[in-house]
Amino acid sequence: MSEESRYSRQILLPQIGEQGQKRLAESTAAVIGCGGLGAPVLTSLALAGVGKLRLIDHDRIGLSNLNRQFLYEESELDKEKCERAADFLRRRNSGIVLETVCERLTEENAGRLLSGADVIVDCVDRVETRRHAGRAARRLSVPLVEGGVHGFYGFVLSVLPGESACLECVTAQEAEERGPVPAVGAVAGVIGSLQAVECMKILLGLPHVLYGRMLQYDGLYGEFTEVPVHVRPDCICQS
Repeated sequence: MSEESRYSRQILLPQIGEQGQKRLAESTAAVIGCGGLGAPVLTSLALAGVGKLRLIDHDRIGLSNLNRQFLYEESELDKEKCERAADFLRRRNSGIVLETVCERLTEENAGRLLSGADVIVDCVDRVETRRHAGRAARRLSVPLVEGGVHGFYGFVLSVLPGESACLECVTAQEAEERGPVPAVGAVAGVIGSLQAVECMKILLGLPHVLYGRMLQYDGLYGEFTEVPVHVRPDCICQS
């Protein structure tokens, strides 16, 4: 099997080419969460030939996951998400390295779990985990791609530590939501795909990454809105 043939359609792009494809193959992306957002992110990056994917998720597959988390099947209920996700991806591209970390990301382990990544992709819905990821990205000086979904609404924001606004600059007082976060599977697919595009742009060194710009999607109205986000002087990301 020719690897060049596998990626021939994206190698045709002047923004990628053979050198860009080589750059992707030599890159490591750490993806936090293998759920509704993680599914399109991981699948897109695996099929694009990102050389190493680190899958971080402590959770097990539940029936309510299956309306949007297409990495899993009914026969896999109660199995570890990161292991089953790796199996799914391995069957689609055997030429990449898949590292599974079946742990919850915490303040204590975030540095260890995310160390060595060229980009971090946050695909979780827990505010606390988002904060741990953002602060670790700042300490490690690694770009971070944020994404979130709530019903028919979603957003994407990329963060360049020390230079652009982080999610805490925007949502400093956001409290943990009580109960499950409502989510439409197709909206998660849209936002996760956008996160994957941002991730590839960062790895390829392309311009126009969503640094300092939050891209919002309203599925009910079929609208995308770009909102400038500014560094908050008192945010922890500035300390």
